[in-house]
Order: sequence, then C-alpha cells, then structure tokens
Amino acid sequence: MDRTQLGTQTTLTRRRFIGGVGAASAGAVIAACAPSTTPGPAATATALAPRKGGTLTYAASADIVSLDPTNIGDAVSANSSRMIYEGLSRQLPNLEYGPALASSWESSGTVWTFKLRQGVKFHDGTSFDASSVKFVFDRILGPESTLRKGTWAGIVASVDVVDPFTIRFTTKYVDPFFPSRVSDGSTASVFSPEAFKKYGKDLAKNPVGTGPFKFGEWVKDDHLSVERFTGYWGGDAYLDKVVVRPQPETETRLIALEAGDVQLAIRLNPEHISRVEGNKNLRLVRNDTTRHYYTGLANLKKPFSDVRVRQALNHAIDKESLAKNVLSGLASVQGGLLPQGAASYVDLPGFKYDPAKAKQLLAEAGYPNGFTASFVGTKGIYLKDFEIEQAMQEMWKAVGVTINLNIVENAKYLEFLRADPRTSTLEMWWDTFSGAGAGSADYILQRFGCKSFRPVGTNTAGACFPDIDAITDQAVVELDPKKRDALLKTVQERLSVQAPAVWLFSIKQLTGTSAKLHDPVLRNESLYVDEKTWLEA
Repeated sequence: MDRTQLGTQTTLTRRRFIGGVGAASAGAVIAACAPSTTPGPAATATALAPRKGGTLTYAASADIVSLDPTNIGDAVSANSSRMIYEGLSRQLPNLEYGPALASSWESSGTVWTFKLRQGVKFHDGTSFDASSVKFVFDRILGPESTLRKGTWAGIVASVDVVDPFTIRFTTKYVDPFFPSRVSDGSTASVFSPEAFKKYGKDLAKNPVGTGPFKFGEWVKDDHLSVERFTGYWGGDAYLDKVVVRPQPETETRLIALEAGDVQLAIRLNPEHISRVEGNKNLRLVRNDTTRHYYTGLANLKKPFSDVRVRQALNHAIDKESLAKNVLSGLASVQGGLLPQGAASYVDLPGFKYDPAKAKQLLAEAGYPNGFTASFVGTKGIYLKDFEIEQAMQEMWKAVGVTINLNIVENAKYLEFLRADPRTSTLEMWWDTFSGAGAGSADYILQRFGCKSFRPVGTNTAGACFPDIDAITDQAVVELDPKKRDALLKTVQERLSVQAPAVWLFSIKQLTGTSAKLHDPVLRNESLYVDEKTWLEA
C-alpha cells in the first residue's frame, strides 16, 4: 500500500519495503540505502488490500535496554520505541525529513519555529501541545544527566512556547540539520509529561507516547508487546499487536522465521541467503546501510595513547579478507569514520594490510614483543560480530598482540561504552557508528571530539585532536555544502591517519520476512513497524 506523507512541506509516496517499489532517487545517499527484495519461488505480484488484525512477532538481535526516549542509545530500543513515540519530524522514504507531530516549520537564522499538529492525544488520554515539547526539552537541558544532554546543550539556547500549537527553538549557531535532530527515534521524541510526573525515571519501563501503538508489557529477556492505539492521529494501525522477542543467536532467529513463529527477523547471516530465497513462504531484503563497524581503542591509556600503536593495530588486520571470507561481500572496507552513504563521505586509503609494517611500528613505539590487552565484544547482535572478533584476535596475535576476548550481553556492553573514558576499564572493544541523520561534522565531534567525552557526549575512546576539532567546528556552522564538504574532507583525512580506532567496514543488512508481511518500515538500517504495516490472514 502506498502511503502519502502528511504535512505542508512535502508529499512523498512511501517506499514499499516488501513490494520492491523504490522512491525516486534524490542523490547518492538514497540510491545507496534503497532496499532490494528477493521473493520466494511462489511470490506473486497480485495487489492485495490491507487487512486489519493479527499479531506480528519480530525477532530482534538483543533485548531492549530502555523505553525512555531521552535515554535511548541502542538500535533495538530505538526501533521498538518508534512504535510508541514520535518526534516533531520523521524520516521519509528518501531519507529526508518531513512532518510528524509538527505539521510544518520554518527557520530564520538561529530561530526554528514549528507549527504543531492539533488534536493529538497521548496514550494516557492527555493532550499533546507546545507545552509537551517544552517539557521534554526542559528535562533534556535540566539537571538530570540524560544520555545526550551534552549534545543538546551545545545546540539549543532556548525553547519557548509561542502559543498552544507553536514552539520556537533558538539554536547557538545556524543549524541546517535541526529538523533531523527532532525526528522519530531521536532523544527528542515526545513523551507524556503527565506520565513522567507519575513514573519519573521508570518511564523507561512504562512508556507513554503518541505513536500508533501503546505499551502492553515488557518482560526482560523475553518480550515486549505493544497494542493498537485507537484514536491515533494518523489513523488506526492495521495490526492488533506487535511482539518483539530478543533472540541474540542469528540461527535461532532464522529457525523461528522458518517455523512461522516470527514474521520478521533482522540481521541474518550470508549463509542464510539460500535458505530464505528457497523458501516460498519467506522473503529476503538486502539493503546498504550507513553503519560502520570498527574497533574502539582507549586513546588515553598506554599503549593506545601512542599513534604508532593505533596505526600498527590497523595494519595488522586484513580487512579485505574479512569482507570477502567472513562477511561474504556484504561489506565495504573503510579507511575512516564516516561510512559510505553518509553526508560528505570521502573514500580514504586507510591502512593496508601489512603485518611487517605493524611489527615495525610496535617496535618503534617500544613494544618489540607486542603487548596484551582485553577486548569487550558482542555475539549475534551485529552481522558476524563474533566471527570478526575471533579473526582479528588471530591477526593481532600474528604481530605479537595478545587479545583476551570478553563477550558480554547487550546491556552490559552498552554499560561499558557509556563509561567516562578517563575512568573506564575498557582497552579495546567492538564498536559501531551510524552516519545517517544529522550532519557528519556533528557525528565526528560526538565520537572523537575533545569536548564530547562520555557522559557528556559519545566519545568512549577519549580521543582528542584539537586541530581536527577546530576544522570540524567550522564545518558545523558552514552553510555552503561545497565548502562544508571541503572542510570535512580535511577532517576525515587527518582523523584517518590519527587512527583513534581500527577502521573496518560499511555494512549491508539482510532481513528475513514472512511472505504474508507487508510494509514494515526500513529507513537505512532502522527496521520497525508502524500503522501501515499489515499481515495477510
């Protein structure tokens, strides 16, 4: 079914996820992230009318960590929260941003004025208006240590209610990306003020938003359930209920899909392609993402504080071999932070596989016999994460670096990543980065900027390069795209050489669905369900 986006700014037809109908390309990012769908042998092109009813079960790669939008920092929680909460804007099929809880907006210099949608209700029956939005931002910018507080504090100077359905943001600099910052899935998604007054931080377990589904229950490590919210401003959802089940083992997700126990399974492995494509009851979706896999390094600690050691660890990894033999071609080797498809992306040479060079650099840094380090890793949460970790362990061993691999479950992993790098116990770790959304300059500053050490920002590594920050700061406020790209080219080149991480791959994603499932939402790598998703009987 085609969906017309609501609002005054733009009207676009929704890209079919299963039907294989793509939105017209508006540039390289759109083309790069468009999904392709492989139907099973008996698939038919016959158009069907959407059916109301049914329960969709979705096999996720990990359990939810939180359902408090202000403190969500993982993909599983973000995807689930999109069914419950909404932002002022939403990401469209062409990866641009259009209206959601705001019907329109305009900007003048550092002032953004949003006209809000009227007649919207929260799931607790209270009304949404401009005071709801201000309440969210008063919390974000207030004394509570929210997850992205440092980010927002560096962007927003003030938030003012103009009238019941008009909200005005004044930013600290001219920010062309502001609508993307207040979108669905962001830490600015709007929750019910009355619910927060009732539950406080336990909103994380009792979410109340304006989305097409209302919270049912969350049984940790077992399932999350949401139910149709009757009275949703965008029209009642087709599905009665959605159940999200954490299934960290990829093979377990596929078996459940084959058995019909789930109708949607994310992050399948390359060896599963033939099984899904050969099953008439299933369909396979391949899509590029702006997800970058890399290895985090504790830049403040020896030996990682020496750039020669960081460069040596990069030279020790045969990334081409991993992309071909472990990931079966579902990856492109990266030479820097920004992944292919991200705004202002530059193709960088990075560090070629050269074990002899790695040993030479280690010796120059004072480690002729290598060293031993711990590595915090994941298993099954990301495509072939454990297999890549094991392969890298052997490659580093070949140059004298002994890695003690510590696999942890997702909540513990995120706890490690959110620690202040000045006191963190991390040495090396599995890390990922998504370059979709707001400007690339922001992402670079957040991941490796001197002022973005956790918990203020998302700099887990403790990396700090003042000369790179200075150029990136210029790019943040540069409105001319060509000039901004030129600045960010310099930034990416310098950051690549500094090697605050071991750069690895941009990743393609494989998703399996029931042939009876129609119109789940795929935006870059985000996969979720909305009011237009439906199941055949």
